[in-house]
Amino acid sequence: MADRNQILEKIAALEEEIRSTPYHKGTEHHIGLLRARIAKLREELYQPKKGGGKAGWGIKKEGDASCVLVGPPSAGKSTLLNALTGANSKTGSYDFTTLRMIPGVMFYRGAKIQIFDLPGLIAGASQGKGDGKQIISAIRGADLVILVVDVTRLHLFSEMKEELSRAGVRLNQSPPKIKVKKLSRGGVRIINPYHNFPEETLIEIACEFGIKNGEIIFQEKIDSLEKVIDVLMGNRAYLPCLEVVTKIDLQPGFKGKGVVGVSALKDIGLEKLKEAIWEKVGLIRVYLKKDKKSRPDFSQPLILKKGVQAIEAAEAISSQLREETKRIFIWGPGAKFPGQEIPFSHPLRDGSILFFEKRVRD
Repeated sequence: MADRNQILEKIAALEEEIRSTPYHKGTEHHIGLLRARIAKLREELYQPKKGGGKAGWGIKKEGDASCVLVGPPSAGKSTLLNALTGANSKTGSYDFTTLRMIPGVMFYRGAKIQIFDLPGLIAGASQGKGDGKQIISAIRGADLVILVVDVTRLHLFSEMKEELSRAGVRLNQSPPKIKVKKLSRGGVRIINPYHNFPEETLIEIACEFGIKNGEIIFQEKIDSLEKVIDVLMGNRAYLPCLEVVTKIDLQPGFKGKGVVGVSALKDIGLEKLKEAIWEKVGLIRVYLKKDKKSRPDFSQPLILKKGVQAIEAAEAISSQLREETKRIFIWGPGAKFPGQEIPFSHPLRDGSILFFEKRVRD
């Protein structure tokens, strides 16, 4: 790998060239190629040195979902973790109290949700500063990113988002619907019914990423070449995100748009935050009946992801139940009437009640 400083100099030069180039249809091709080269250089910068470097902090997933608290030093993440989970994370009024990943578990609505307190995210983390590579590695493995700043530093939200974007983490975005098929010959073929970019530009960007033969198929209208580059990079992480403002007791009457305000020490906003986490990780509760006439067991819900099909609930219990299920009946949310027989592909909702009728063995 080239020297880190040399890579940073190349990135800075390319970024300056983009800034000094007026953007219009005539320069779109050139700017697209420059952005593709920057993306490749940033990836090279992110790669660990051969035979050295620290390993990433892998999240061992247990329970129903995992979240990471990401923020600058002294944002109150450790205090928040303790308030949400009862974890014994060290807290203090000085920077870098948390020097490693601290786990905790939040029990909410029958779900077991892991929450990890990460060391402070600082400027340059995407380039490896302040254990940045390890922090970003942990973020990539989570189901939800919770960005945390205190009420006096709201501007850091945008800075953290930019830092994570540079490291290939896309917050509150869906993967672009573009398919890339590599072929052994025939050159690069663009299938783009939306005609939003010149074919020549797309072919050159593909070649920049080593695709000499293949098909690039657009399945939706794409509004920027950066999204095309993301697909060609093939290593972007698309994660839901919550923005949380801590220490709001220091600013009475705080009202933040699009954020959740809390004070862990004063027990303000914690229930609202738990609800927001539940919604963002996309969980639902499903209850089960032993037979069609019995009462459901409300004490132990089956925790599943939103959009799950009825037969997948059986699979979550056991593969044997899935194989033995003959019919499925539903009560409550998602049912047109109590005890409705539903197809195996029926989507479940929070609070659905199910009975699985098994096949009669010969």
